[in-house]
Amino acid sequence: MALFGAFCLRTAGLYLVWWVMTEGDSSGLGFGAVIVVLVGLLSCKLYSPSGYALHPLATLRFAGFFMLRSVVAGVDVGRRLLSPSVPVNPGYLTVTTSLPAGGPRWLLANTLSLMPGTLSVRLQGASLELHCLDLDQPIDADVRSAERKIAGVFGLRPAGAGETTP
Repeated sequence: MALFGAFCLRTAGLYLVWWVMTEGDSSGLGFGAVIVVLVGLLSCKLYSPSGYALHPLATLRFAGFFMLRSVVAGVDVGRRLLSPSVPVNPGYLTVTTSLPAGGPRWLLANTLSLMPGTLSVRLQGASLELHCLDLDQPIDADVRSAERKIAGVFGLRPAGAGETTP
């Protein structure tokens, strides 16, 4: 039953996006219905429902956190680009996340790609490899902060801090 609910929700959301993209033009709604159903089925096949319930208030808090950190990231990278005197110490860092597999880890990896000076390179099991512009920055603290916010979105209790290795 969870799969049917996920299919219906995804299909409705996709149809709404289709309707907005076509500016409500009724000539494209029939074709859109076929495409939306196929994409809805494909999405359920490729990314089956996880069973996690999203918490609306925590999701709003995460959205604010994400937007703020994205702006900070843009300013930080711009400052480094325009001012050669700003120190850069690039390298790779591997962190171990305490988030469960599936949606929570995927969201963490993608969120960290938009954090100041980090880019997710590989997610393998609980290990997440990051490329960092400056290894001297408090990257681990940023990762743990994002983990806590994401745990809240999925209604999970934040586990103890994972490990970090250069």
